[in-house]
Amino acid sequence: MASLAAWNGPRSPPWVFKCYVINRPIAGSDEIATLVLVWLTFLGGAVAQRKRAHPSVSLFVQRLYPSAETYVDAATRLVEVFFFACICWQSVALFRLRRGEPSAGAGFDMALYPGALIVGVAASLLFAIGQLATVERRPLLVVLAGSVVLVALGALTTGLAGVRLAAINSTALLIVGFALLLILNAPLAVALGFPALLYLMILGGPNLLVLPQRLIAGADNFVLLAIPLFILAGALMETGGISRRLVDLAMAIVGHLRGGLAHVTVVAEILFSGISGSTTADVAAMGSLLIPSMERAGYGREEAVSIVSAASAMGILVPPCLLMVILATIADISVTALFLAGFLPAAVLAAALMLLIYVKARRQDWPVAARASWSGLGSATLHAIVPLMLPVLIFGSIFTGAATVTESAVLAVVYALILGVFVYRETPLAALPKLFLESAVLSAMSMWLIAGASVFTWLLARDQVPQVVSAMILAVSGQKWFFLVASVVIFTFFAALLEGFPAVII
Repeated sequence: MASLAAWNGPRSPPWVFKCYVINRPIAGSDEIATLVLVWLTFLGGAVAQRKRAHPSVSLFVQRLYPSAETYVDAATRLVEVFFFACICWQSVALFRLRRGEPSAGAGFDMALYPGALIVGVAASLLFAIGQLATVERRPLLVVLAGSVVLVALGALTTGLAGVRLAAINSTALLIVGFALLLILNAPLAVALGFPALLYLMILGGPNLLVLPQRLIAGADNFVLLAIPLFILAGALMETGGISRRLVDLAMAIVGHLRGGLAHVTVVAEILFSGISGSTTADVAAMGSLLIPSMERAGYGREEAVSIVSAASAMGILVPPCLLMVILATIADISVTALFLAGFLPAAVLAAALMLLIYVKARRQDWPVAARASWSGLGSATLHAIVPLMLPVLIFGSIFTGAATVTESAVLAVVYALILGVFVYRETPLAALPKLFLESAVLSAMSMWLIAGASVFTWLLARDQVPQVVSAMILAVSGQKWFFLVASVVIFTFFAALLEGFPAVII
């Protein structure tokens, strides 16, 4: 009965082992796991800041003259320094507030959460200052002087004209600030967080402590542990020879069709995306394997890249899918139900892509590969059986209730590690630390986006923007088809500019 009572709530991998094997669940294991995730987010974010790897939208800045681009670069780096400094300042205050408060389950000091933010953001601040020092002196001084003048003019205007800061439209401040920083090529996490900081500083209302609290809350979620785990699993499969064996199987099945390598890309993506759970891992694996092969076969580089990009869109449809994990978390939907719902649209998209490839291959006379023999097909199937057992393991554990999505992600990591290191021996042990670090940094970049969007969307919800948007849509039509069309239009706009995670969250 004790073990059954302990079953309620999220379950971490050590919990599963102790519950199933020795019947002694670990108290507070979910808290320990999410604390590790919070530290991973902010420490990995600092490494990403050092490498200037945080995602941004450079489309607009690339169209500027080089001289103007230096001024824009100076402005965005000043914003980063100010943003990190303010977070660090408020995180220290939150640390003092939470110090000595024990967690509910494991009993560790709750100050460890803001402690992660202090360490990670302080490191990010130091890296941002160092990067700011590399900016040319003249643009930096001009931008700095312009910022001081703007602040002074704003203060004078509000003081002399009697303009109340509360009269400023808070929603406009958030949206316009985000759009402006997006255009100026600021990191997406900063573009989401900095307008929220201005909202809290200028308009008042919630205490500034909301900023570090919401950043931590954005990363403090047990379900989100699946993100770094599936990203790591995808990286292990890419280096361990698993993706190559899946591509060989797809080549044996559809490689003989006209435009066969393009069809292989679609089929291989169906097989691989159901294992990696990450679109980034899909693009990296499929691109490195198939783009050079398509170029050698006579495909144009633009065509090859377009085919891989289009096929990789199924990475957010074929489960396990990281975006579905995010959507389930913010919309309070069953992850398992979303996973089951992803198969049908993935099949429709795959059929549409293969039909388009067939038509273009006929018109442009794309190359044809030799048909695989029965023995070749059998050999490819035999080599792919062990990798194909991974989705069976993942889905079987989830759908039978033996494991949560996060626990199934752990199984994927362990399975891919064993195959790559001990079975196929294509992943050397010496390469694992670098692989883990790269996966951690990539995961932290995604988690920083979620954390920044958490602050942004909390303020939008406070201003009841979702209710306003819903009322506007319903005022036009209450039909389901109209809501679907409106959603498609909105998501097309956001997804064209943003990474999938912040687009969905916003």
